[in-house]
Amino acid sequence: MKALRRIAWLAAVLTAVTLSTVAQAQIRQDVPQDRQPPIYADFGLGFLPHTEDWAVVAFYRSPACVPADFNLLDFFDFTPAFPGGPPRPFFCDLHIEGFVLWRSLDDPFPAQIFLHGTGAAPVWFVRWSELQSAIADDQLTIGELAALPSLLIGSASFFLESIRNSVPEQRGGNEALVASGTLADGRSFQVEITEKFREGEHLFPHVRIEFH
Repeated sequence: MKALRRIAWLAAVLTAVTLSTVAQAQIRQDVPQDRQPPIYADFGLGFLPHTEDWAVVAFYRSPACVPADFNLLDFFDFTPAFPGGPPRPFFCDLHIEGFVLWRSLDDPFPAQIFLHGTGAAPVWFVRWSELQSAIADDQLTIGELAALPSLLIGSASFFLESIRNSVPEQRGGNEALVASGTLADGRSFQVEITEKFREGEHLFPHVRIEFH
């Protein structure tokens, strides 16, 4: 019950933060109706949420759809699915939805992003020590990630994420994510992440990963 109360509290905070900024933003776009992220997972070089023991990879799209040649550490995949076509991720099932807020569509990134799962967001866990070894060459394919001995595959029935991007000379960026669900082995999991982006570096003041 204590863990569930913590997740409910954090979810309420994320919602309050998002609603407080709606009035400040000029343009709203819904995900995926108006815009989709050319992204497979909330994971990339410099953004590797982990505890001392475990790392977590929260997928926005089905892992089975990630191209075998894509480097997950690149985060974005702008490779066209066919000549002149949209990026490859757009042809993969999306397991999140929500909205983004823009000050101007000319900005490189939205001011804020608010996402929630659609009921079965894929979440993978691997030992941090194994992941460190796997990414030592700055490359990580979905096949390499899936082959790590410690891999635990989960499905998040609850997934909530809020991202506020940085504004140069005004504020740094931050992110908060909470997720819970079940593992393939029948156990449950809970994840809490808070992240700050300062001077080009991702900082993680709080990461909690628990299995029950």
